[in-house]
Formats: sequence, C-alpha cells, structure tokens
Amino acid sequence: MNRGEIWTLADGRNVLVISLTGLEEAYGAVLALVLHDSGRYPDTAMSVVIGDPLPCTAVAVNIVQLRVDRFDCAKLLGPVDPAAMARVDAALRAVQDL
Repeated sequence: MNRGEIWTLADGRNVLVISLTGLEEAYGAVLALVLHDSGRYPDTAMSVVIGDPLPCTAVAVNIVQLRVDRFDCAKLLGPVDPAAMARVDAALRAVQDL
C-alpha cells in the first residue's frame, strides 16, 4: 500500500491512503480517508474532488485507521494524480491546523 492510492475494501468502501508509504509494515496499520460518491460534496478547503482513478470526493475530516488485514481482499484502483494529492495534503493541513 502506497500513499496516494485508492482502494476498494471488501465492505465496499473506497479509501485513499494518506499515511506514509512503509508505515503499514512498521505498525500494521495505515491512515486513510473514506471517499464519498462524486458530486456529494463540493470542492472546498476541506474537501477535494478527485477524477481518477475513481470519481469521488475526499473530505479531510474522514480519517480512519485501518489494519493492514482489511486490505487482504481489497482491490487497488490506482494512484491519485499528484496535483489532486497535493490538494488533499493542503486540506489535511487546513483541517488539522498545521
């Protein structure tokens, strides 16, 4: 699992990995944003509309910690465009006041 990848979990949720690549090996868990269907939320300082590899919206307050075994039957959809990931990073900093 790499930072910036979108996965579909076995329970049907789509998530964007936001923790640093390699932390899953060190800690057995990753941080991710639960993604919402495209058009559900606008593009704001707290939310980012993503087009590929899945049309969706990442809302920076929807951070979850997931054990790596939650990805055992998950499907990798692909990486988010670097420009979109930069906007996700900015939204995360804004929400966390960093």
